[in-house]
Amino acid sequence: MNKLSKNITNFFKNLKIRQIVFIAVLVFLVLTIYGINFFRDNIVDHQYDQLMGRRWSDDQRCGQVSMFFSENQGVNTDKINEYVYNINKGLIADGLQEADASTQGGDAVWNYCFSSVGSVDINKELKTVTAVAIGVGGDYFQFHPMRLLSGNYFTGDIVMKDYVILDEDLAWQLFGSTNIIGENILIGGVPHYIVGVVKKDSGKYVKAAGMVYPTIFMSFESLATYGKIDASVLSTDGTLGKVDVASKNDDENGNGSSDVDTQAKGIICMEVVMPNTVSNYAKTFVIDKLGLNTTQVEVVDNSARFEDINLLGLIGKFNTRGMQIKPVIYPYWENNARAYENILAVALLIKIICFAIIFFMLSVFVVQAYRHKKWTVGQVVHKVSDWKYDLESNVKYHNEKWKYF
Repeated sequence: MNKLSKNITNFFKNLKIRQIVFIAVLVFLVLTIYGINFFRDNIVDHQYDQLMGRRWSDDQRCGQVSMFFSENQGVNTDKINEYVYNINKGLIADGLQEADASTQGGDAVWNYCFSSVGSVDINKELKTVTAVAIGVGGDYFQFHPMRLLSGNYFTGDIVMKDYVILDEDLAWQLFGSTNIIGENILIGGVPHYIVGVVKKDSGKYVKAAGMVYPTIFMSFESLATYGKIDASVLSTDGTLGKVDVASKNDDENGNGSSDVDTQAKGIICMEVVMPNTVSNYAKTFVIDKLGLNTTQVEVVDNSARFEDINLLGLIGKFNTRGMQIKPVIYPYWENNARAYENILAVALLIKIICFAIIFFMLSVFVVQAYRHKKWTVGQVVHKVSDWKYDLESNVKYHNEKWKYF
C-alpha cells in the first residue's frame, strides 16, 4: 500500500503543466456529464403530471399517453365514453385485460381522465371573483396529484357534480382561510360545495403558461353549464382574478338552475395510463384503437418524453419546435413539460459535446503515447503476467493464513 501511495505521489509530482491541464479538463468534462444527469433526474422527478405511468403499477411497465384536441373538434363525454370502450376492447383483444375488468378497483390495468379549461364567476356573500376553471372527469387527480392543504379530491364518476376544489389563492380571496371544507359558493347562482383546497402550482414555466390566476377545479359538466369553456382563457387581458364587492343592500343571486349540461362539448385533453410492454406500444395503441387523426390531434407519450433518445429527436427538429401547425391549445401542465423538454434537449446536446471532447482527447493521448512508447508488446504481456502471478500468490497466501479461523 505504501509503495502504491508513493507511486501515485511521484506521478503527480512529475506532471508537466500541459498534462495537469489535460487531466483538469477531463475531470471537468466528466463532472459536467454527471451534473447534467443529476439535473435531468431532478427535473424529471418533479414533473408529477408526467409520471402516472411510474406511479400506476409496480408489477409491469406502464406508460402515460396524453391526447390534446381542439375545441372545434367538439369532444364531449359521449366521445370520451366511446374512447373508453375502444380502449377496453383493444386491451382485451391484446390479452392485457380480462373481459370483466374495469378501470376501477385493484384489478384495473388502465385508467384515464379528461379535462377542459375555462372561467367562472364565483359568488360568496358580497364578493364575486372571476377564476380560471379546470373542468375535469375521470380520475383527474390521480394524474395530477397536487398537494392538498385540506380536504380530499373528488373522482369523475361521483354522482354529485357540484363538488369543487379551490387553489389556495382563491380560498384566501373568498374566505381568508384554507380551512373551508364543507363551505359552499355560488356558481351561476347554484351552490357548489368545497371538498378540498390545494397548493397552487408554481414554478417559472407554470406561471409563464398563464397559471397566475386564482383557480377552481370542478366537474366538466358544471363548467360547461355555469361557466365558459375557453382554452385560450390563460392569455386574456387580465380580467381573470378580478374581485368585485357588492353593496350591503344587494342580495346574493341564488336562483340558478342545478341541471347540468351532460352533452356539452369542449374537452381539450384526455390522458390514459396503461401497460406499455415495449417502447411506444401505448402511444401506438391509442392512435390505432381510437382512430386518431394525428394531423388534428396531438398525441404525447408522457412517460418517455424525457428519455435521451426522444430528446435527441427533439434536437433534430428544434428549428420547427415553436411552429404551431395543429389547432390545439395546450393546458398549462403540457406547456410546462414542453418547456422542460427544450431545456433538457439543450442539456443533452451539451453532454454529447462533452463526450465528443473526451473521446477526442483520449484518442490524441493514445496516439501520442504510442508514438513515444518505450515499451514493446512483449514487455506489456510480461508485466501483466507478473501482476497476475503476484495477485494470485497474495490471494493464495491469505487463504492459507485464514483457513483455520
